[in-house]
This record gives sequence, C-alpha cells and structure tokens, in this order.
Amino acid sequence: MARVCRSCGLGIMLETRADIAPSHSDAFLVIDSSLLVQAMSCRAETLLGVTEESAVNRPAMHLLVPADAEAGGPARFASALTEAAAGTDQPVSAFVRPWNTFGVRLRARVASCGPPRAALVVLEDQQARLRVVQ
Repeated sequence: MARVCRSCGLGIMLETRADIAPSHSDAFLVIDSSLLVQAMSCRAETLLGVTEESAVNRPAMHLLVPADAEAGGPARFASALTEAAAGTDQPVSAFVRPWNTFGVRLRARVASCGPPRAALVVLEDQQARLRVVQ
C-alpha cells in the first residue's frame, strides 16, 4: 500500500497480514500508538469527508466512533487500535461510523502494521456493498 507525497513524490510501505492488506481502492487509515491518524487512503478521504492533510495527527476518535452504543462503545474500538499498534497479531472487526454522520455503519478491520508499529484500519461500506450485490 502506498500513498504518494505531493512534495517529495515518495510513498509509504507497511507490512501487515495478507488477509487484512487493503487494495488500492480500499478505504484505510494508519493509526499510531498515540491513537493519532498518520496516513489515510484517497477512498478514506472520500468516505469520511476529510483530506489526509487535515486528518494527520488528529485523534482517530475525531474521525471514527463506534456505530453501536451497546457493542462495547468507544473502549472496545480504542482498545483494538491500541492493541494493534502494540503489535497484536490477531485482527479485530468492529462497526464504526464517521463522527459526524448517523445511520451509517462501516465495518472496520483492525490489525497491526509497520514499521513503525501502528494500527491499520480498513473500512468497508456495508451499504455500498449491498447496492453492488443487489
């Protein structure tokens, strides 16, 4: 996965599990151990309505919040991010939504990536997937 810097022309390369690695068209974010956004894909920019420049170094919870209050709330999602950024090998899935949008559920697959060690969050738009299938 790579994102090209507009000023230097270089991208990023991270290692992660094959079953979690996003494709070039997936929405994904890279979250560091402080739970700050460090990178995001073009698709994530579109899905969340923010540019990468405005998202970098912002808390992940300013962009994504749990979709269901009863599903463990913010503690479960934050815990998944923290554990992945620490290098936990097992991926976790949670349902989230953009912080400023209700009625939208995105499946977030969270896994470790690096170097440097961070959490990779791959977002799947469940409504878009349903439209494609139907």
